[in-house]
Amino acid sequence: MGSNWRYLLCYVMFLVLVSGCGGKEKPVYQGLQYPATGKVIPRFQADQVPVSCRVFAHLLVWLPTGSNGQYIARAIEEEARSKGAEMVLLGGTRQAEDDRGLEFTYYGPSHEYICRDKWCGWKFGYQDWSQQGKWVSFGFNEWGNDAASFATPLVVQAAFLRCAD
Repeated sequence: MGSNWRYLLCYVMFLVLVSGCGGKEKPVYQGLQYPATGKVIPRFQADQVPVSCRVFAHLLVWLPTGSNGQYIARAIEEEARSKGAEMVLLGGTRQAEDDRGLEFTYYGPSHEYICRDKWCGWKFGYQDWSQQGKWVSFGFNEWGNDAASFATPLVVQAAFLRCAD
C-alpha cells in the first residue's frame, strides 16, 4: 500500500510539472534593432512616408478587448521606440478571433529596405491575418483618442521605419 502512494505522489508531481509547460510562449523579436528613439511618428499611407525612410520590421499587433485609441497608440509607439523606429506605418485593423492580450508578432523582413522603392503592401503574415474577423475603422481620428473604444480584441498591421542616417 505504501508503494502505491509513492507512485501516486510521483504521478501527481509529474502532472503538475508537465501542465506548467503547456503555456504558449510569446514570440521574441529577432530582427534588426537600433538604439531606442524618443518619438515615433505615425503614418497611415505609404505615400506619406519620406523618401529616406527604410522599413526594418513587419508586424501584426494584437490588442485586448476594451482597448481605446490612446492605449493602442501608446502600446505601438512604445514597442516601436524600443526597437529604434522613428516612424510607424499603420495598415488595416480587424477584429481578432482570439484575445491574446497585447502581443507583437514579427514577420521580417530579413533586410531593411527603402519604403518608397520596395513597399509591396500588407502581404506579410497573411496566414494569420486572413483568419481574423471583421474590418474595423481605425485611422488618424482614432489614433491616440481615448474616446475611440473597441469592444472586441483587435489586430493591426504595422511596419517600423528608420528615417535618419
